[in-house]
Amino acid sequence: MKIKLTPELSYIIGFWRKRRTKEGIGVYGDSSFCEIFSKEILERGLTTSDKLLANADSVYFYHTAYRKFFQDVEDEQLERFKYLNEYAASYLAGMFDSAGGIDVKGFVYIDRPRKQDEMILIRLGFGARVRDGRLVVEKPRAFLAFVKNYVKVHAGHDAFKYIKTKG
Repeated sequence: MKIKLTPELSYIIGFWRKRRTKEGIGVYGDSSFCEIFSKEILERGLTTSDKLLANADSVYFYHTAYRKFFQDVEDEQLERFKYLNEYAASYLAGMFDSAGGIDVKGFVYIDRPRKQDEMILIRLGFGARVRDGRLVVEKPRAFLAFVKNYVKVHAGHDAFKYIKTKG
């Protein structure tokens, strides 16, 4: 089975990366996170609804080829997402939806940061720094404009109303 990276799959991997379950390929969290993940993997044909397993606070499925592919993309993320394109935008939107937000002071952040997260944001020109256990984006308007068309959880946030994108 040959799996090809697409922007849609990039979103799923970014989303999964910050909320992964210990079993299978899945995410944990409240029902909204589980619903988004379930909807995305079912729409993309990664699994069927009868093979989707759920607990009180997680949803997951088993697929060896996708598990290896997801892990390979994560391992190669600095190389795969080094250009300002829809793949990087989708991946960052998935991470932002899964573990990010905009606080009351207007800081755009991603929780549970890893050094690779910071490197991706810096390489793409958004700047980043770890502050109080969060990765804070130094150019929030540029970042939000970049991910605007790909976010699902934060799409209704007021910050996006004033962000203009190309197209």
